[in-house]
Amino acid sequence: MKNIIFDFDGTIVDSLEFVINMYEGWYPNSQHLKNIDKDKLRNMPITGVIEELRIRPWKVPALIIRGRMEMNKNIDKLDAIPGVLELIDVLKEHDARLYILSSNSARNINKYLKLKNARSKFQRVYGGVGILGKAKALKKVIEKNRLDYSETYYVGDEVRDIKAAKKAGIFSIGVTWGYNGKNIMNKENPDLVADKPQDIIKFLYQ
Repeated sequence: MKNIIFDFDGTIVDSLEFVINMYEGWYPNSQHLKNIDKDKLRNMPITGVIEELRIRPWKVPALIIRGRMEMNKNIDKLDAIPGVLELIDVLKEHDARLYILSSNSARNINKYLKLKNARSKFQRVYGGVGILGKAKALKKVIEKNRLDYSETYYVGDEVRDIKAAKKAGIFSIGVTWGYNGKNIMNKENPDLVADKPQDIIKFLYQ
């Protein structure tokens, strides 16, 4: 039986534009933000994005908390990535056990899944993970749920997700429709780079 652990933002929910617009709204008079190349940001690791946006590292935790609260208010306005909800249905048809592990809050994730009638399809939702703490969190999820490392996959849209999966000793699936682009994803050599949700089904079951 396969165990599929999903990231949330950029992997299941299409939240990239929301996050960018939210951040720009916090600093409406910032000329620097107006000149930011968003495609350039998509091919940077999270540490590079923080530096490019001129965010002082000590401010990051507070900004994340503020962002989670803002997203909670607008969660019903966010679309799912095209084809991902269908992917989840197919995985359940194959009796895969599904989980979510994300830096977003469990409250936001559960609220969104309920809106999409998808909460019951997941065994557990793990939220609030530090942006650089996913490897340790993945290991805890695997051990707590007694998952077989050789049958467990982490699906994410950022290079930090791929690095975390490798460090945790599980398979890594990088998707190109989220926060990071294909170029930087390929550099991390995940077990699969998926351009569309159907690619994941082919990789797992064909």
